[in-house]
Amino acid sequence: MPQSMERVGPLVRVGRGLRKRCARCGAQGIFAGYFKLQPRCPTCGFQFSREEGFVTGVFLVNFSVTLAVLWLAVMAWVLWRSITDASGAIWPILVACVGIALVVPVLFYPRAAATWAALDLAMRPLEPDEEATAATWMAAEHRRREGG
Repeated sequence: MPQSMERVGPLVRVGRGLRKRCARCGAQGIFAGYFKLQPRCPTCGFQFSREEGFVTGVFLVNFSVTLAVLWLAVMAWVLWRSITDASGAIWPILVACVGIALVVPVLFYPRAAATWAALDLAMRPLEPDEEATAATWMAAEHRRREGG
């Protein structure tokens, strides 16, 4: 087993997810496009969507990050208003929040998908049959690439 696939802590796994890397081995290239997470890691064979409902976890991570950014924006606005004693209109923060709510989920989606795969792996380590399936898939992929 490569050193990068040895048992690592959940923070390392989540850090890999936030960097859009495989939570199991740390490899790059787990996305086929901006929104398209590959079914398996091309390096170690880890299956990202281990059960139905994987997208629900991705939604949860993405929604949580969006809410956190919205909360920070509103708190910054409240702090600015209290410091400057400003009494302006509320529409600028509303427009900013709508923009945040539309842009952050799109920009963060790939990291949310990889992070959820990492959280799932940290909460539920691979079963022996999943490790065997990954190894079998990798062997078949290697044979396919070699043309045999």
